[in-house]
Amino acid sequence: MKINRDQTDIMTAFFSELEKLGKKDKNVLFLTADHGAWALAKFKKNLKNQYMNIGISEQNMVSVAAGMALNKKKVFIFTITPFITQRCLEQIKVDICFPNLPVTIVGNGSSLTYAYHGTSHQAIEDVAMMKSLPNLKIINPADNESSKLSVNLAYKSNQPVYIKLDKGFFKDLNFKTKKLSEGLIENQRDGVCIITTGSMVHEVDEIKKYLKKNKVKTSSIYIYLIKPVNKKKIIDLIKKKSAIVTIEEQHIDGGIGSQICEIVAENNLDIPVKRFGIKDFYSQRYGDRNWLRKVYNLDTEYLKKNILHWVKKLKK
Repeated sequence: MKINRDQTDIMTAFFSELEKLGKKDKNVLFLTADHGAWALAKFKKNLKNQYMNIGISEQNMVSVAAGMALNKKKVFIFTITPFITQRCLEQIKVDICFPNLPVTIVGNGSSLTYAYHGTSHQAIEDVAMMKSLPNLKIINPADNESSKLSVNLAYKSNQPVYIKLDKGFFKDLNFKTKKLSEGLIENQRDGVCIITTGSMVHEVDEIKKYLKKNKVKTSSIYIYLIKPVNKKKIIDLIKKKSAIVTIEEQHIDGGIGSQICEIVAENNLDIPVKRFGIKDFYSQRYGDRNWLRKVYNLDTEYLKKNILHWVKKLKK
């Protein structure tokens, strides 16, 4: 995937949109647990009275945000994803989700973003964990436009929101905001339906081209709003498909693949489903994101060949 480095990265797009909201509404507050980002510099400079560094005390940050929300503030809290989800799970459950407070949890470093930092910094379990919390919405942006939209959806929400925010430069997917507001985007055709979320959306075109060369028709769905997932829309889109493939850069249990299997089973849809995701193990090795995807059998070469192999087996 070729990236124009002159474009804006996904985090700058996110924080620029948040700064716009903050200038209009002084009740917008931003809390960080001593985690910075150069994309945050303008927000911190221009809205210094709406920015607070709580220090390395993530659990405390969640409780502080809950108190602010009780006082009619629109609070966004931010740090590296595993620290703001796993370390703070009890506080998120008790202080935010139980009273259903409109606090937005921004996890920085989606899935394997922090590949070099090892298991402690990689976020492959967060979707499964956060999905289990009542009242919580989950948004997974894949490009700048969906990143900016996530800010506005969270700001307008009257309940807790978790945003699984990536970092770096991503190709503009040219999604229409109105469509994204439905929680998903579809590229509707007959054949095998490839369903994915987050950064893996950017691998789908190459996979579809490979399958087309091998005479396999495909369509695709990008799930933007993981929770609540738009079940009605998904059923309408998949009920006439020959097969479904789900791809996600996170633990295979409890992710979008599990969601799709539940939808298929609960609605008696006679459609075979194949899931691709991170299996039940942690890598003991280190490398960049693309290298680590190979370790977890999530690189594009592995995916396109194994999807084709599975589809051929279905036809026998």
